[in-house]
Amino acid sequence: MLTDHVKLAAIFVQGLRDADWEVSEEVIVERRGGAPGADRWRAAARELVARRVSALVAGDHAAARAAREATDAIPIVAIDFEGDAIGSGFVRSLARPGGNVTGFFCDFGDAMSELTKALRAAVPKARQLLALTDGEATEIQARALLETARALDLAVDTVALGAAGPEALVDRVAAARVALVVLASPRLESEASRLAKRAIRRKMASAGAFIRYAHAGGLLARGPSLPDTFRRAAAMVDRVLRGARVADIAVERPPRFELVINLKTAAALELALPSGLMSASQHIVR
Repeated sequence: MLTDHVKLAAIFVQGLRDADWEVSEEVIVERRGGAPGADRWRAAARELVARRVSALVAGDHAAARAAREATDAIPIVAIDFEGDAIGSGFVRSLARPGGNVTGFFCDFGDAMSELTKALRAAVPKARQLLALTDGEATEIQARALLETARALDLAVDTVALGAAGPEALVDRVAAARVALVVLASPRLESEASRLAKRAIRRKMASAGAFIRYAHAGGLLARGPSLPDTFRRAAAMVDRVLRGARVADIAVERPPRFELVINLKTAAALELALPSGLMSASQHIVR
């Protein structure tokens, strides 16, 4: 199992137990981790393939790519396809993947629409957004955000995370007096705490395209419910272990998306959030 998230791995294991597998007896689950963008993902994937495991579960798109590079025979359940499973070459179609990979993809058009609407409701005076991107990993998200913002009559610029460091980027955004949207990639998620805290210091509203951003101190975030997704991943692996061909297991959307609002951050930014936005949220960080 290729994932860094201990709690999510535990949820996955419980999902197998719920499917009547005796974990550690009938099924052995091994977890491997890797730093975002590091060769550790490839090393972990090659190791597990060499051991002839029955299935690989990739916890993010970097792990999914490493697993796919390591094998075209062992079934792979990918939690994230970078938004376009077909365009990325993982599957032939969503309904019939046709190879050794299936899993979950995000509808970034819908996700970005809801995230942008939530940010505008929280900061109604905002007329310009700046999206923090990370190369190809966020290309589809950035395109969806630009389309959504255009429909809402919002101007959007993009800036790539680079050598300048997250604090310098936030300072640049704050000087322009715009709201910040942090797109989702392993590298950007690893910088969530630094980005969110710097945004608060600069009195700037910021939102993330992944749930952890709000928990790290961002004003709000919207993304897939990872616990629900890992439970569904266990159900997919259950089907594989019982003989289903992964080529015939349809790619799914994550079971549920969540809007998370950080009230402590709203207070620090002196924002009075509208009741409609509060009632629409699935989780409040206090």
